[in-house]
Amino acid sequence: MDALSVTLISAVTSGAISLTLAWVSGRQQRRDSERVQRETRTMAYLNPLRWHTAEVHHRLSLYATSVDRDGCYPPAQVLTDPREMEGKGADWFAGKGVVLASSVWMTACLFAQMTRTRHDLPFLRLAGNDDTRLPGLLQKVHAAFAACEIYYATQSSIGTDALLEPEGRLRSYREFCDLLAEPDRRVWADPVTWFLIAVAHGERRPALQRALDALSELSAFLDDSLAGGASLRARHGAEIHRPRGGSPVTGAGAGAGGDLGAGAGAGSGPDAGVGRGRVPSLSPHPIPAPGPDPSPDPVLRPIPAPGPNSGPDPVPRPTPDPGPRPGPEPGAGPGLDAGQGPDPGP
Repeated sequence: MDALSVTLISAVTSGAISLTLAWVSGRQQRRDSERVQRETRTMAYLNPLRWHTAEVHHRLSLYATSVDRDGCYPPAQVLTDPREMEGKGADWFAGKGVVLASSVWMTACLFAQMTRTRHDLPFLRLAGNDDTRLPGLLQKVHAAFAACEIYYATQSSIGTDALLEPEGRLRSYREFCDLLAEPDRRVWADPVTWFLIAVAHGERRPALQRALDALSELSAFLDDSLAGGASLRARHGAEIHRPRGGSPVTGAGAGAGGDLGAGAGAGSGPDAGVGRGRVPSLSPHPIPAPGPDPSPDPVLRPIPAPGPNSGPDPVPRPTPDPGPRPGPEPGAGPGLDAGQGPDPGP
């Protein structure tokens, strides 16, 4: 074989290898790009859905726990008819009516996230059987709220109203309150308001429990799919205020609960919902009450006063310096006590 043939074969082989490597590299890059886009899209849908599911579950748990304990939920007993919202000013929505109005807003945001997820579900890539379980769990939540007389078609409409076009973002609480103040827009959210008013007066408890169970199941699924922690446990635990050296405290008096404490006394904020130092366990996933203060540093804990039978002090304390001691008074000779003059003699 002459040198020209060898050179030609080498060039063809090198070109074929380069083309193959370029094709494989381009294909791998396209697959990586598609995978990143799918993961980004999935996180953009499922993470907001997970967050709003936990928020609505927590808020409805406050209603349920207060009704079970006291027979009603006073912070939301501000209306007897949704039409009474007409003419309410911003001070009412930011004060006395904040618990009821924000509950309607949170539920509308959940409906918006559920509607967006159902519409774009074919573009989401989930592992295993999650792509079939997610639609079933969403439908279960829809059915639970339909049993509360918030029907499926109405849920989608309420969720659409919670979206602000063309940005596609959710309305803030203030922007949603502007809708509630308009009779033609408020009427679509009236089923949610009617249900919350009834629950606040101690009615519709079985329907409320069905919604809580469906939300709890959806939340557990989303936690597993996103490999995250227990969002319901974290959301309920965020309302616990644990003072140093004391037992856990919840409620407006402890500075927790956000808008739940507005317009209510210290015993009708979050404390009216979660109880005195306990967390509601209304779902199949019980949420244990927090334990004692885990701080290992004894210096950070208050030191109790010594008792009659207390042992030696485990924490050495420096002996206070008493300062310079007074010397003998002027005129006192050696060996004489202070304050005693010289012997006057016979």
